[in-house]
Amino acid sequence: MQTLTNPVKGLLLVAGIVVTTPSFAALEPGSFMTKDGAAITPTLTTGLSSNDNFFSTPTDEESRLIWTIAPNIDALIEDGVNYYNVNAATSTSMHNKDTADNFTQVNLSAATHNEFTSRHRLDFNATADWLFEPRGSGLTEGLGDAVNELVEYQQQSVDGRYEFGALSSKAQVAVTAGFFNKKYQNFRSISQFRDYDRTSLGLIGYYNTQASTRTFLELKQEDYRYDVVDAGGISRDSDDVKLLIGMEWEATAVTSGSVKLGYQKKDFEAAQRENFTGLSWEAAVTWQPLSYSFVDFSTSRAAKDPLVEGDYIRESVYRATWTHDWNEQLSTSAGVSYTDEQYVGEIGRQDKTSNANFAVSYVTSSFGMVSTYVDFMDKDSTQDALKFDRLVVGINFTFALKAN
Repeated sequence: MQTLTNPVKGLLLVAGIVVTTPSFAALEPGSFMTKDGAAITPTLTTGLSSNDNFFSTPTDEESRLIWTIAPNIDALIEDGVNYYNVNAATSTSMHNKDTADNFTQVNLSAATHNEFTSRHRLDFNATADWLFEPRGSGLTEGLGDAVNELVEYQQQSVDGRYEFGALSSKAQVAVTAGFFNKKYQNFRSISQFRDYDRTSLGLIGYYNTQASTRTFLELKQEDYRYDVVDAGGISRDSDDVKLLIGMEWEATAVTSGSVKLGYQKKDFEAAQRENFTGLSWEAAVTWQPLSYSFVDFSTSRAAKDPLVEGDYIRESVYRATWTHDWNEQLSTSAGVSYTDEQYVGEIGRQDKTSNANFAVSYVTSSFGMVSTYVDFMDKDSTQDALKFDRLVVGINFTFALKAN
């Protein structure tokens, strides 16, 4: 009994996520064409890493060696400006001390982009994932290795976006809609209270300055609906509304990006929970002073649903990454990030997480790419059981077809 108190450019990003390493590689994998005109791009990433605090504990840390193998296959059909993309990826992790931590995750996705005329554009994205939470994280945070198996869950999403108005005109309007579902597969005595659906609907109005820049006003609502009322008998259902004003711009002399700032209101169905009203923002800017060197800055602030405790989390995130290509084969990446999470709702918890990473990649002429990386995390919390620091060192080998 269980108990518990651009699709092609995005290919290697997917591989980087499933192997849990910094993503910065300049590898351009080759493809082969089918008779139907589909470009099939297979890659295989395999790696070995060392984690000196595998269960994320404040004391009595345990280390693990982790062997990971992650095949990925991408299919892309391009028809002028239109495209149709399907991606399938798996990631298997094997650990040197306990087979209970071994797992295989599966990620499936599909995306389409259609421009019916110069004034009508439609995008569609869908994903389906079969995932696991490592022991000591997610629902088992702060429990170390007290639980003898991994938490397993599934999630699916469907998103669509329709935009009207020629890109050369003064104004455009976009309508967005989406659905997301998350459902846990085990530890149902607790995890049933974290199964939920999220539906979203948005409206964006753009004004084109005719200088590769658009200002916009965005209104978006997300409705969270949980399958089972929380263990305390208080519903977690809520309606989340954001009104943001912003600007996006394509590459100018040295920068490109998007910035939006505005107002968020999160209302809970249950009067016993504390609502949120306040400032929210999202920003992602790339500064590229040289053709072979760029820095990515990103930041966000929002109220989000917690996984374990509290009514909501007021989260602020700041991140910067510098990527430099030393020549056609060698590149490096260095990044830092800081996350401040304040838990609201009859709990005085605050978490502050700092992260620093450095990686080197070398693209070979024979098989693909080799990458080495170091990732350090330090988490401070008002709850002593959640404090920890962790160092991960690893090496990855990515095998791919030679590009034409």
